[in-house]
Amino acid sequence: IKQRFPKCSAATQKTLQIVDEGIINYELVANLIGYINDNFDDGAILVFMPGLMEITKTVEALQANPVFNDSSKTRVYPLHSTLSTAEQKAIFEIPPQGVRKVVIATNIAETSITIEDVVYVVDAGRVKENREDEVAQM
Repeated sequence: IKQRFPKCSAATQKTLQIVDEGIINYELVANLIGYINDNFDDGAILVFMPGLMEITKTVEALQANPVFNDSSKTRVYPLHSTLSTAEQKAIFEIPPQGVRKVVIATNIAETSITIEDVVYVVDAGRVKENREDEVAQM
């Protein structure tokens, strides 16, 4: 770690040593969204997760914070392929003044949609990708 990140502080290097890059820390993601909600100006927050399971776990982590259960303060929208057309349309609506919108989407949505009121983006830094095995022809 010291060789890869020589300019980072000792505390940062120590933290990087204990991070498991294969695991998404949903509590940390929820805390970051909460921090943005509490400390920054109005605007929607768009969160990218690799798949439906990760979207669901992120929504559950947000529900541990009462602010994200109060629709007069925030609206949390999962965005994935199994939503109805009506549920998908709600994501593009601008919420009332003083209400923060949080959209949690797969990273496939990153290049396929535009949500006009998004000001903040949180990316889990994980992707699901299909790989072809030429030997097994799969």
